[in-house]
Amino acid sequence: MFELKINLMDLVWEKAHSVPGLDPMLFRRDNQGTVIRKGDFNNETSIYGWCFHHLTPIWEGGVEEPGNLQPLNCTNKMFSLAGAILPWREDSELWD
Repeated sequence: MFELKINLMDLVWEKAHSVPGLDPMLFRRDNQGTVIRKGDFNNETSIYGWCFHHLTPIWEGGVEEPGNLQPLNCTNKMFSLAGAILPWREDSELWD
């Protein structure tokens, strides 16, 4: 099982974008432009930490396979989840 997870991680890593001047085997960018480091997979304490982002969430019938996954910086994922729970509203006093 661990070997399968590593292979899946490698496949998802390949979806990230190269960063000019940085080794693409070590560093890349997620779709939001944030730099991620391959060795920091699932490391939420690193600024370069990244995880799998399900394009179709599991709770909506999505699956954990390469076609439904993209690499996403952990911080970006937390903001994405927060947006799903508390949608942004400019007139909200919460953000003042």
